[in-house]
Amino acid sequence: MRKTYFVIAILALFSFVTMVSANDLAFYSGPTNPGWISDKAVQENVKVIKDDAGIKSLFENIEDFGDGDEVGDNSPLAKWTKEHTGNGQQDVIILACGTCPSGLYEFPNKDPDGSNVENFVEAGNIVINVADWIFYMSYEGGVRSPNNGPTGAANVFDIDGLSFGARVGAMKPTDIGKRIIPSMKAFNSDRPWHVEQFDGSDWDLVIFAEADKNNADPAVAISKSPGDDGTGMIAAMWQSARPAWPEKPDIRGIGVVEFINNWLADEAEFNVEAKNKLATTWGTIKQTR
Repeated sequence: MRKTYFVIAILALFSFVTMVSANDLAFYSGPTNPGWISDKAVQENVKVIKDDAGIKSLFENIEDFGDGDEVGDNSPLAKWTKEHTGNGQQDVIILACGTCPSGLYEFPNKDPDGSNVENFVEAGNIVINVADWIFYMSYEGGVRSPNNGPTGAANVFDIDGLSFGARVGAMKPTDIGKRIIPSMKAFNSDRPWHVEQFDGSDWDLVIFAEADKNNADPAVAISKSPGDDGTGMIAAMWQSARPAWPEKPDIRGIGVVEFINNWLADEAEFNVEAKNKLATTWGTIKQTR
């Protein structure tokens, strides 16, 4: 009889496993637009994020794509993005170098609707951009691509005329920013969010630092139209021309860690509790054997 109970328990366990969707993380780490963030800074920031215990607990698999992995629709990064679109789990891409390669969005604006990165977000996944103007251009192969310009972000967000052009840049942490990203200090953003352009859009903004009511950075946009994988989000953070951040630690690494652990872990659809329940279930099964 015990053997029968054990078999039933095993079947129940594997039934539970099929309901647990893990979350995966991909970095795109370069090459960079060197006037905005150096390759060295990117590598150091990626290491800070990857090595963090909280990040490791949130993501089942973490992959880092660099130069040569990003060119065209059949590239490793493009394939990862398409495989993680509509797969029933909420996954994350971090553009740690601030550039957007052709594997995500073919330049110059050849995929105005239905690019790999737009499909990824619309399915309910998350993109985090650091340093340069989000979706503006690529530096793949070490050579600057033709610019998507402002139209890249406008197309992915589906907001005509959207811009992150220089305006008012003296950012100070908001109350939520102080709580969520405690390492963040006042800084100058060269590519702030133009907050008023999101009025009446399909996005809600959460602002972590601002210069005034219409100029913010960092911030995250949350889609009002959830997809099969969850609620799509796009964060743009510390879009500032700093090859090396003047203060230590580099906020572009530790700040992303704090954003993910202190905000995204609660707001996104991660399955830490499900993993813990799985471990508890397996422990119970072994006791009943």
